[in-house]
Amino acid sequence: MNVSRSLLWSVILVSLVGCAGEIKRIDIAIPGQYSRASVSACFPVTLRVAVLPFEDKRANKLFLGKWSHRWGDFSLFKFSSGSLADASTQALVDYLNRQGWHASSVHTVSKDSADVTITGSIQDLSIDAISGVMHTDLSAKNTLILEVRNHSDESVARMALLGVGKDQVFWFNPEDAQSLTTELFEKNFQKFLGDIRIEGRAIRPR
Repeated sequence: MNVSRSLLWSVILVSLVGCAGEIKRIDIAIPGQYSRASVSACFPVTLRVAVLPFEDKRANKLFLGKWSHRWGDFSLFKFSSGSLADASTQALVDYLNRQGWHASSVHTVSKDSADVTITGSIQDLSIDAISGVMHTDLSAKNTLILEVRNHSDESVARMALLGVGKDQVFWFNPEDAQSLTTELFEKNFQKFLGDIRIEGRAIRPR
């Protein structure tokens, strides 16, 4: 199914290139530099948290979205380099550690090396910009599914995190798209922390 969708997108892109000429590609870093994120003032979380690599389950893995210019041509937003799944995994690890947690990105895990294991999947990550007369409208979406497994009792908690953002700017700059994408990741990670509680050596949903 994913192969067919990717092939379909390839055909569409080839067709569009023929109409619009050369397409400019704009790199988007994941998650980018948080501009308003602050380090938690709470006591550090002593749980040892292992985060396994996320799965990329997006229907379209070729690009993140597009910027439709006022005169009909467009530019594509794409992930800057490496694996989007790996970058998203590391983004969660970095965010947790900045909030006082003890988290690490791993490929294998055992009960002796961690109290909790988190796995995840990227269901959607998209950003689009449409330029008109003296304005550009931006919209973005980021959907993550996280699964928390507590090794103390092998209990499992699953949660869906959906971030949606919109913005309008007078003069569009690719940094506007980067900022909105980064903000979505931050909001989803904040929601994750707001939806859980620490109970002994385990993470429980509120």
